[in-house]
Formats: sequence, C-alpha cells, structure tokens
Amino acid sequence: MEKTEKILIISYYWPPAGGSGVQRWMYFSKYLSQFNFKPIILSVNPSYASYPSIDKSLENQVHNIELHKTFSLEALKFYRYFYSDRRIPQSVIPKKTFFDKILAFIRLNLFIPDARIGWNPFAIRKALKIIRDQNIKYVITTGPPHSTHLIGLKIKKITGVKWLADFRDPWQEIFYLKDYFRFNYIKKLDLKYETKVLSSANGIITTVGDQYHTILKNKILVNQKFFSIYNGYDKKEFDKLESIRPNYFNIVFTGVLSENNNYNAFLKAIKALDPIKNHLKIKFNLAGNIDNRIIDLFSKFVNTKSAGYLSHHQAISLMKSSHLLVNFNYQGTDKPDMISGKIIEYLASGSPILNISHLNSESESLISLSEDSVTFSENDLNKIRNYISKSYATWLKGEFKEKIPNNKGEFSRSNLTRNLANILKKI
Repeated sequence: MEKTEKILIISYYWPPAGGSGVQRWMYFSKYLSQFNFKPIILSVNPSYASYPSIDKSLENQVHNIELHKTFSLEALKFYRYFYSDRRIPQSVIPKKTFFDKILAFIRLNLFIPDARIGWNPFAIRKALKIIRDQNIKYVITTGPPHSTHLIGLKIKKITGVKWLADFRDPWQEIFYLKDYFRFNYIKKLDLKYETKVLSSANGIITTVGDQYHTILKNKILVNQKFFSIYNGYDKKEFDKLESIRPNYFNIVFTGVLSENNNYNAFLKAIKALDPIKNHLKIKFNLAGNIDNRIIDLFSKFVNTKSAGYLSHHQAISLMKSSHLLVNFNYQGTDKPDMISGKIIEYLASGSPILNISHLNSESESLISLSEDSVTFSENDLNKIRNYISKSYATWLKGEFKEKIPNNKGEFSRSNLTRNLANILKKI
C-alpha cells in the first residue's frame, strides 16, 4: 500500500471566503486523499481577513480537513473605510474618485507585492511549526495574493521542503497594473520578488498554458518546471442539480463585472436589439460582484436583474437555468490570456456560451469545446448581435437543446486533482 504523504497548502482564501479563488484549492483538498496525499491547510483567521465575498456554504465541503488559522495585519481592512463603495474590491482597483486614486497610489507603491503582505510573518511562523511538528515534505502556495508566494520562498530557504507555487492570475502581467503609476524602483522590487519565486520553487502551476509559461520562462535563468491545471467543475454538485429553464430567454452572467471587463460590445448589441422596446421575451440575470453602474446601463434596454453574490450551489443552479451564458474577458489581457474560473462550469452547464475576448486565445479554444458556443472580439458588434438574435429565434421556435461537451470529465475536480498528484510526484 502506497504511503500517504502530508502536504501543507498555504492559501489566503479559504471558506467562508467565496469566489473561484477559494474553490480551486478547496476542491483540490477535498479530493487529494484519493491520491495518497493528506492536505493540511494554513490560512488567515476570517476575523482578521479582508475577503471580497463570503460563502458559508463552502464550509460544508471541507469540514473534515485539518485547518490552521493565524492572525493578520490587514491594510485592506482600513482601506475599506475610506473606499467610496465600502466593499473590498475584487479584480479591480477603484479609481472613481480623486480619493480612490490616492488610495490606489498608496496601495500599489507601499504594499509590495500586495496589500495582504501583513499576513506573511504570522503565516511563516505557523508554517514552520507545522512542518517541524508533522514532518511535512511538500508545500503549496497559491496566489493572488502573490505575497503568499513569499511565504513559500522563506520556508523553502529555511526547511528545504519541496514547494509548488500556483499562479491563479498573472503577477506582473495582471491587466490593471498598466493603468496606475508605480515608481520604477517599486516595479523593479516587485519583479525581483516574482523572479525569486519563479527561480526557487520546485515547480510552477498556472491556470493557463504555454503562452504564459513562455513569458515566465523568459524572466529567469534556471531551468524551471512549469505545469498548467485549469479550474474545473465538481461533478457531484452538477449532477444533483436539475436544469430548470424558465419560460423566457434567459441570458446569464456570473462572477465579477466591473469597468475592467470588455462588456461594451455586448451592451451595444443589446441596445440594438432593445428587447424592452421590441417586446422580446429576454431577461439578463447576473450574479456575483457586479458594478451597479453596469446594471443600470443594461436595465435601459433589457429586463435586468442582479442577484448579488450567490452561494456556489445557487450560482450553479443559475447557470443551469440559462439559454445563453456570457463571459467578458478583462481589458488588456491579450498576453497572457486569462481564463475565468467559471468557464469550465459554463461548459458543464450545457448552455451555449458567448465569450467576448481576443481571438486565437486559450479561452477561445476552451469555448470551442461546446457546440454552438462562440468567441467574438469586442469589435465584432454585428456578429454578437446576430448571434444573440439567432439564439433567441432558436429558443422561440422551441428548438433549444442542452449540449454538454463529450470530454467534460477531463475538467472534473477529481480528475484535475489526479493531475496535481502526478505533478507532486515529479518535483
């Protein structure tokens, strides 16, 4: 019988935190025991954390996993009291007001690599104790926040453990950095941190493939191991939920939607169709962290409802109630491509997907796995409008059919965890 190895997973985000960032390692941890690894989790105490969203239902998924929580000094806790919206921002650094811009300047030039670095000294101390007490040989850090990788860097230097760094989003190449002023020495310091992580880890995992790997390889002189593991879907959760679609054409978006997303072409297409004026049975249902201004824009032309942040179970139900799912990539993400954590769940829902992104991208390749799903650039206004019209006409004639990719099992959380286990055995 193969020996079970303990593995320390250091993740800032953990239930009751919500969103795709927490789900990735929550599900890996849920299934790792099937492959002879026992996960031990080190995270921040929720009382001291600054989470953009809360989903207490996720705690049911991980109640039997060993969890250690620590104190943290959270700059974003104070930031929230000054930010005009009073929420912890997600996938966006606000710049609506002059005061927002001042806070953004402070955040990007004083907290390197990010504003959650106040967790690091407490996490390092606790991690070293866990490693020593339980004879741990494997450590994984996941970011963002990318400051978490500096925890891995430190404990690797002290203990010599085998360390994997998981990049859920780009570090230097994240889309919003180019829109803000940063001192040159700050940029150099941030890059220095990233290259140290890339050079020192025993392997790097990303959520996208070769294109991003090439960018990262060009930053370092050592021969590093790079792996890609997509975000996935949990088969058990999907199978127990029925697809109950309403008696109107249901367009659905889930996730984060802000000024940084390329939603304008879709808005123009909706405006051209004008479902309200033309009495079309179309509704646009959104869920997640949605900018209220964007909701107001769509509401002028189509019946629009935002449910706010839903539990993961509820979000899946909403996806499976759709006749059309939409995904908006972030502005300025041509290289490297960014694949939203929800895309695989979109695929598993069986509904067609309208993906507005740059062409010849990795996300386009994924979307193409779903029959009748398409990717258009933000300049393809006529194509977007015609696609919505055609999809609506198909539904109106009663010809809508659920179409799930034959290879969706490849992206199940259990199968992806198998891939992770194989990577651990290679490093």
